[in-house]
This record gives sequence, C-alpha cells and structure tokens, in this order.
Amino acid sequence: MSIMRLLPVLLLLCFLPSCVSRYERDFRKAAEDQASSPTKVTGPWVGEWRSEANGHHGPLWCMVSEAGSGRYDFRYRAGWGQLQFGDYTHRVNATPAGDGSLPFSGSMDLPGGVGVHKVKGVLKPDSFDARFQSERGDRGTMILRRPE
Repeated sequence: MSIMRLLPVLLLLCFLPSCVSRYERDFRKAAEDQASSPTKVTGPWVGEWRSEANGHHGPLWCMVSEAGSGRYDFRYRAGWGQLQFGDYTHRVNATPAGDGSLPFSGSMDLPGGVGVHKVKGVLKPDSFDARFQSERGDRGTMILRRPE
C-alpha cells in the first residue's frame, strides 16, 4: 500500500486523540468549577443513553451552556461498548420555566452518518432526563446527573 493511501488514515489517527483529550480536559474543568449544589441547569452532566429499540446503551457526557437569546448549547460525547466518540454541539432554543427547570426539544444531525435524532427533555439543576427518536427507528432515553 502506498504512503499516499495511508496518509489520510495517519492524519485521522493523529487528529482523533486531540479531539478526545480536548473534550475530556474541558469536561474535567467544568466539573471542577461546578458548585457543590448547582442552582442552574448549565454545566457538566454524566450518565447513560439507552435504546429501547435494540437494548444498546453506553455512557454519555454533556456540557450545557447558555448561548444567548434563549439558546443553549448541549456539547455531547457518547460511548458504546469500549468505544467513546463525539465532540459535537447541539444548539436548542429553550425558555426556562418558572421553577428554574429548562424544558427543551430539537433535532440534531449526528456525525458519521448516524442520522438525525429528535431529542426532548427537561433539565433541572440536579437532573437531566430526555428521550430521543432517530429517523431510522431507534428510540430511547438519556439519563444524566451531575458528576461527583
């Protein structure tokens, strides 16, 4: 196999660890900066996604931040088995409720040909509960809590 054919693979292998380490570094910093008893829905979250269609499940991390003008960024990283992947941001329009919770819904086009997923849930300062539905028939839950 020629070096020209291997070059894209080698570049990807060099780039991939930097993406993973950047997310891990940002998540650790957010967790360290988190108040011991958060009063806002923004900040780091950790938990699990679970498919009701096929039983697949894995770890899930998210950092929620205000993006201004009633918009919030949900920056995710997920896993499946031994794999951990992603550093993608899902921006949603959401209005906080009177009790401080944040009901949200929206669609996100996941990278790598995974497809479009609709997500709907509610964040409270101590809980992040959501449901997802993919255009390919997968559906399930995302349950996250504050990292310890």
